[in-house]
Order: sequence, then structure tokens, then C-alpha cells
Amino acid sequence: MAGNLSKLGYLPKPIAVSKPKNFHTRIHSLGLIYFSRPTNLLGTPSINTIEPENLQTVYSSRFQDWDVQPVRLPAQEPFCGRGFITTDGAAWEHSRSLLKPSFKKSSIADLSVLEKYLKKVLERIPVDGSTTDLQPLFFSLYLDTATLFLFGESFDSLSGSTSEDANQFIEAFDYAMFGSGFRIALGPFKVFWQSSKWRESCLKTHQFAEKYVQKAIKYRRKLDSKTGTQVPNEAVGDYQNLLYSMAQQTEDRMQLRNEILQALMAAQETTAVLISNVFFLLSRHPLVWNELRQEALSLDDDQLEMDVLLNMKYLRNVLNEVLRLYPVFPQMNRVALRDTLLPKGGGPEQRSPIYVRKGTMFDTAFYVLHRQRDVWGEDAEEFKPQRWDTFKPNVWEYQPFGGGPRGCIGRQKALTEASYVIVRILREFNHIESRDAREWTGKVQLTAKNANGCKVALFRG
Repeated sequence: MAGNLSKLGYLPKPIAVSKPKNFHTRIHSLGLIYFSRPTNLLGTPSINTIEPENLQTVYSSRFQDWDVQPVRLPAQEPFCGRGFITTDGAAWEHSRSLLKPSFKKSSIADLSVLEKYLKKVLERIPVDGSTTDLQPLFFSLYLDTATLFLFGESFDSLSGSTSEDANQFIEAFDYAMFGSGFRIALGPFKVFWQSSKWRESCLKTHQFAEKYVQKAIKYRRKLDSKTGTQVPNEAVGDYQNLLYSMAQQTEDRMQLRNEILQALMAAQETTAVLISNVFFLLSRHPLVWNELRQEALSLDDDQLEMDVLLNMKYLRNVLNEVLRLYPVFPQMNRVALRDTLLPKGGGPEQRSPIYVRKGTMFDTAFYVLHRQRDVWGEDAEEFKPQRWDTFKPNVWEYQPFGGGPRGCIGRQKALTEASYVIVRILREFNHIESRDAREWTGKVQLTAKNANGCKVALFRG
């Protein structure tokens, strides 16, 4: 490769970037690709880009050259170990294979459990036009359904009956996840952050998860002793959950614990954030609410099923537009595992291939990608679901769930459940009003949610 570098262009001299307000400002001032000095805590150079050809290369066509383990695993291993979020290569492929059976259509099409918990949400929404914040209600809804899906037992936060063990686990899990993110940011300096609270939080999450791992393995062995004959699911509950499914494939306790903790990380708040953002925007766009409600009312009760919901045209437009403006995961990065190439970034116009050294960070801001005026038009900052009637972006111009082999495995589950919740609320209430004049303000942790919540009033009759 070295002999051809003069034709390809080296990683150019880094641009001296001051500190403009955000990545959006940098993209507009420096172009679709810019390079930063190794001044971050990781001590590595970074390529910041929303150039679609580069995204396709990194996340799909040459994804073997780019991955996450060098950044994530050293920081997160004490918390959630080796699993589908923290590993690359064969280890990641094995982890992914453990998850797949639980995300088949047959496993996610049953919405009866979601309906059970959604009824509790509907009971807590005032019907007299009083102001309510929907965001924490949706977070509780997905805490209850996610823990049921993952562990086989719901935390029942909507009923106010969460056990003390579960409450302690939630507190420990939140701090353990915060500490893991902080350690990623610290990079090689994480050794200087010696937090006993973080270590204790990691231990508590392990102890809690391991109780459910033991139950799942016990149930598997009970099945094995019956030569595969189905017996009452008394060990892990009546709901056939992710942990139960994985335990049919492996008895490795540590791997089961790691995968279930990482699955909870991925499930935490994601669909709830999407639904909250939908109602935040619907409350400010009554014409969209009215049209979407008419579509929801056109269905019979027995039509609220996966295939019908995912083929509701206007609802699909609304979800696409919400995910465009407010992607749940606003940013993603990879690190070069070896010396490699990107198709764009070299030469004076940045249109030539470019050589990238091992260890270089690659950062993508989907929030910025989804608001490019040369792709979406001059109204790119506006909420216009109707744009999807006629415009279909290139797959690498719109990435609400990531792309390539590591794209979100739960995409269909999230869209199905979000669609169901939205349609049920539209059919339950005939009018919505915003009760918060503030603009959407991002609070970024693993996901990006509105720091101001979703304060609205809903009316019946």
C-alpha cells in the first residue's frame, strides 16, 4: 500500500478547530469531512464525517476494518463484560447469534403484553385537559416491558409495586452505565478514576442479573431432563424471554449475564424516547395529529397487528420524520482496526480516496446527517411528514437505526411497538395540546432525549 500513497493522499494535516457550538456548526464551516488533532482524551486523531460513501465503507462494505472493541471493552468490561455491544469479530458474531431467535417476527408480533402495560399508562393520563408529562410514563412503560422481555419478570413500576431489590438494581445499573461512559471519555486516563461507588454498582448489577441467569439455566436443565418435553415455565415465568432463549443455546453463566446487561443498555429508553418525540411534535402540529388520527380510526380493533401497523403509510411517514429530526442515537463512532482506506477525504476537494492509519477514530453525527439542506431541501429543519410521500433518501443519507452488519437488531420490534402505542393513544383521545413552549433540548447519554420532557394535554370527546 505504501507505494500508492502519493496517489491516494495521506491523512491531511489536521485542521485547527476552535470550539464552535456543536458538530453541526463544524460540518457547515469545514465541510462534510474534517480532521481533528489527537487532542481528545483517547489521544487519537479523528475523522468526523457525514459523507455517505465513507459511512457505507465504515459501517458496511469494509466494516471488518472498523469496529468498537478497542474503545468500548477496556472501559466497560468491569460492568457488562464481553458481549454484542463491546466485542468485534467472531465473539460479536456469536453474541449476535444468541440474540437473533428472540427478534424473529414470530417472537415480536404478539402485542398482548404491551397492551397490558399500556392500559396502565392510559389510566394515568388525565382526561380533563390537565397538563401531563408523557415522557416519564413512556419510560416506565418500557422499563416494565423491557424487564419482562429480558428477565421474564416485570419491575411493575407503573403499578408502584417495584421490589426493593429491583429499585436498588435500577440505581446501581444507572450509575454503572454512567461510569462506563465516563471511562470511555477518559480513555487511557481512566486508571486515575478509581471510584468505589462505580465498582460496587457493577457488582450489584452482576448479583441481580445472576439470579435470573441461574433460573434460566435451571429451566433449561429441567427441559433437558424431560428430553425436550415442554413443562410449565415455572422457573422463568410465563413469558418466553430473551434470557430464557439464550439459555437454550449456552450455559455459560458469565456470557448470559453480560449479554442480558448489554441488552438492557440497548433497550433502556430507546423506544420510549421515540414515542415521546412523536407526541412532542404532534402536540405542536395539529394538522398532522388530525390526519394521523383519521388513519388510526380507519382500522378495526382486530387490525392492530404487526403487519398492518408497519404498513400504515402516514404513520410510517411520521415515524421516519421524527427519527430524521431527532434520531434516538444521535452519534456513533468506530476505530480503525488496521491501516485502511476511505473513498473520500483526500485531495484539495476531499473527493479522492484517503489512507487512514490504524487507531484513527471515525465519528458520525446522525443528527447532522439528517438535516443536510442539499439532501432534504431548504426546509430540512422543519417537521414535514409529507416529504416522505415523494422523497426517498439514499440509505446512507438516513440512518435512524445504524446500517451494515451491526445495525440495530431490534429495529422491527421498536417500530412495531411504537406504532401500536401511538395508534392506541390516537384512538383513545381526539385532541392534543402542547403545554410547553420551550424547544426540544437534547439531553445526551446513551440516547438523546428531550431534557424538557413531553408536557401536553390530551382530551376525549
